[in-house]
Amino acid sequence: MALLRSPLVLLAVLAAGCATGSSRPTATPLPPPARESRAGTRDPGAGPAIAPARPAPAAAASAPPPAAAGPAPRLQARRVPTDAAVHRAVEAARGLVGQREIVVDGVSYGDDCAALVRAAFGEAGRPIPGAVSDVRTLHDLARREGALRRGQPRAGDLVFLADRPGGLPEHVGLVEAVGETGTATVLHRTARGVSRLRVNVGQPWKARAEDGRILNDVLVVGGGRIPVGRLVVAFASLL
Repeated sequence: MALLRSPLVLLAVLAAGCATGSSRPTATPLPPPARESRAGTRDPGAGPAIAPARPAPAAAASAPPPAAAGPAPRLQARRVPTDAAVHRAVEAARGLVGQREIVVDGVSYGDDCAALVRAAFGEAGRPIPGAVSDVRTLHDLARREGALRRGQPRAGDLVFLADRPGGLPEHVGLVEAVGETGTATVLHRTARGVSRLRVNVGQPWKARAEDGRILNDVLVVGGGRIPVGRLVVAFASLL
């Protein structure tokens, strides 16, 4: 998808922008994994392996009980007024337009769409819990917070998108602003970097209004042209 400009039809690059990279913030990249040790590996031409001597049976011990699952991650209490948090989050995401790597103040959050949200919320003083690192866990968090809704987007909201109408959430962006027609401008990290997308869930089937103004950008999905409004799963206010 591209910046706010014509033509309406955009390439379907959502998936590539949300499927790669890690969204956990790291100041420096992790080192590569160590090579697998082959010490003690049997030579395939050495004949059949001899079974080791069977140890004497030990007294049966009861298996330890499974560890209790920890509480599901939740957002911390608000430390910044909502209006200020929304402004900071939108400014942080807006400042990353065109960037593929989500880096803010020297901290790398990754290179997928969830990373953009984590960076924006971090700058807003409402950090996302570390265990919430991708689109599905962000959607689960929004559900636990009771923040999901189908319409009425507001600046600073998360918007969850599917790969097809009626599908599960596969992408997430941040609402930058909402116009008079109800069209939301969404900041979203795609394969081309952070870009803007126009979404109108009040008129999800229409690309343009009668006066020619754009309501929904159009994606090429599965060989068809689909207004983005039809791909919206939910909005969520978490700031």
